[in-house]
Parts: sequence; C-alpha cells; structure tokens
Amino acid sequence: MFITSITGDDVVSNGEPLPLRARRLLNDALTKVRRGQLQTDCPLLRIDEQDTKPYVLAWRVPDQTRDRNQPIIGFVADPAMITDIFARILRDSPLLPPSLGGDTRELLSVRVSNDEGHEVFASSKAWSQYASDNDLESELGGLRLSVALRPSAAEHLIIGGLPRNRVPLLVGLLVLTTGLVVVALVQLRRERELVRLRADFISGVSHELRTPVAQIRMFGETLLLDRVRSSEERRRSLAIIVQESERLTHLIENVLQFSRSDRGGALVTPTPARLDILLHEILDSFEPLARSKRTSIARQIEEGVVVAVDGGALRQIVLNILDNALKYGPAGQTVTVTSECERGSALIAIEDQGPGVPVADAARIFEPFYRAASHTESTGGTGIGLAIVKQLVELHQGRVRVDRGSDGARFTIELPGATYADDRSERQRPAAAGV
Repeated sequence: MFITSITGDDVVSNGEPLPLRARRLLNDALTKVRRGQLQTDCPLLRIDEQDTKPYVLAWRVPDQTRDRNQPIIGFVADPAMITDIFARILRDSPLLPPSLGGDTRELLSVRVSNDEGHEVFASSKAWSQYASDNDLESELGGLRLSVALRPSAAEHLIIGGLPRNRVPLLVGLLVLTTGLVVVALVQLRRERELVRLRADFISGVSHELRTPVAQIRMFGETLLLDRVRSSEERRRSLAIIVQESERLTHLIENVLQFSRSDRGGALVTPTPARLDILLHEILDSFEPLARSKRTSIARQIEEGVVVAVDGGALRQIVLNILDNALKYGPAGQTVTVTSECERGSALIAIEDQGPGVPVADAARIFEPFYRAASHTESTGGTGIGLAIVKQLVELHQGRVRVDRGSDGARFTIELPGATYADDRSERQRPAAAGV
C-alpha cells in the first residue's frame, strides 16, 4: 500500500520505493489529471514489468478539486492477485445460459493479456477457432480480453449447428469457377468462329451472285446493242441469260431456305408423286448448266415409284448435290443419277467423278459453312448447300449420307413410304443415257 503526493515533478511514497516505471506512470497520469485529460473517479489499473518481473499497479486520486499536492492512493501487488479476481468473476458470474447443462464454465476459455501482449490470466489451456477479442478501457490499462467457445457448446448456441467442413465447398466453388472460365473461353472461341464464318458466308454469296449477274448483264447488253452476228449467236446469248437466271434463282432459294431454317420456319408439304417424273424434270432443267461445264448426266431412274415428297424441296435437294458435283468434278465427267424403290424406301443416288470426300470430312460436310480443307481454296461457294440438303431430307423423315463411289463421291438420299404406281404394268429400269 502507498500514499503519494505530487510536488513539482517528484512522486513521494511512504514505505518502499516504487519501481521507476511506476513513478513515471504516476507522473504522466497526474499531469493528464491536471490538464483535464484523465478522469480518476474510478480506480486505475496498470500491469507492468520491473526487471522482467510483472507487477500490478492500481491507484486513484480521491480529490480532483485540489489544484496542488493532490494525493494518490494505490498499491503495487503481484499479478497473482488479479488472477484470483478473474477466476472469482468466472466462478460467481456464469457467462453462458444454464440451459446448456452441466458446468458451463468448462465450455469457455478466457485469456487476459496486457497491452504489450503478455498473458496475465488464462482459465484453460484449451482453445478453439470460435474466439473473440476485446480491448478494455484505458482506465483498466488497455487489457485485452479473449474468449473462446468450445465447439460442443457452439452446436447448441448457433442455429442450425456449426457449418460443415468448408473444404468441399471451396473445392466445389473452385471447380465451378474453373468450369465457368472454360465455358467463357469456349463461347468466346465460338463467337470468333461465327464471326469468321459469317464473313466467309457474305463473301461467298457475293461471289456467287456476282458471276451470274455479270453474265446476264454482258449478254443482255450484247443483245441490246445488236452486236450479235447471227440468229444462232442471238439464241445462244438468250440461252446463257436464261441459264444464269436459273442459277441466280437457285442461289437465292438456298439463301432464303437457310434463313427460314435459322429462324425455325422451314416447312415442307409432302404429297404423293411419281419420283421418276420429278427427277426427269429436274435433270432436264439442269442440262444446260451441265453442258456449259462439259459434263454429261447418266440417268438410271426406275419408273413408277411413288413417294410422298415436296416437289420444290426435292428440286432444291437434287440441284444442290448436282451443283457440288460440277464444282468439285473435272470437266468432261459423267454424273450418274440413280433412283429405285428398296424395302419400302425410295433411294436416290448421285455419283460424280471428282476427288471424293475425305473420310475425316464425311461426318461434317452437312454442317452449315463447313467445307473440306482440300477444297476451300480451289472452289467458291456459300457453304450452306449440303446443310440445306440434310435439313430438307430430315423434314421428309429421311436420311442422307455420302460414301466413296466407284470414281468420286456418292450421295444417297433415302425417303420413306415409297410404293409403286397402280398402273405400272412391269418393273423395268431404263439403260443409262448420257446427254
């Protein structure tokens, strides 16, 4: 126990001398009291060390109205004293509800340390992740109070119990994030590919349109300016105009059909019809274009086969395959068109004498804008012809495939529900005839 007074800058004590750091603490505190920076209505506490030996300094100023020689009443004690105080508080003032059952003091771990981090009191050596820290008031020397809750008590106090192990959740979030990044990269790649395909499509359509338009304009101007030298040359110019007009019409029909299919509006109206008659009409209209490419068409068409088909769609299917045969086949080739009825299905086969379709590309040539790498640079085109063929055939509930023929590529179209005409007296197939 000590009683001191302030005279100048000296702290005088009755009894044993105070530690030097304690004297400085009291001097600083009294200076703050004088300036009104520190209120000492309550006792002040400080835990300090002297030669690595901790001690507790507790004091107060009983009368703050006096201007000079203010007394200080306090004591210096061993930290064991304050340890007993903390232990008594935990014993007499339970911090957890008694509904948890048993001795609730066993469910908490309390630690007290000074402002320099030295531990002053610990109720238990056990600790857990459910902990909280709190700095006490400056009047209590800036002590830090740490409280940890045992996991067994947390299960009762937290609604729904403790959260499960977060490692699976974190792993799941990592996998999900990785998946989203991969999807974003794939979508970005697909978007770039679609931009490139769109540019190629526009370029291909422009090129395909330019050729027939240029031909029609050139021969139209020739006729308009009367530059033909004979009636035969006039007839030839008119034939070319008609031929290029049909070619232009075919290209426009392809673009329109692709646009309708992209919007989900592609429809066909199958009606029973003689397949041989339809095929002969289609091939007759294609003959002028074939002759311009020095290509002959051999027909092996079975008569009297009846199948439910949309005539306009069938025309587009056959012309697209024949157009491919002219593009990729050599000049002077023979394109063979065969049709027959087999096991209740109508089979239409178109075989050219070109380089054929590589096995690696056979499964993809019916995709929009896909073109075999070996043919991309050598020929023009929009890249939608065979995609339209596949779509129109599937709208008839049929199938289309490409195989290796005897010389080049062989496209086979299968249409279900084929029969023979009632008035057909005999089944014969006409011999191949080249035009």
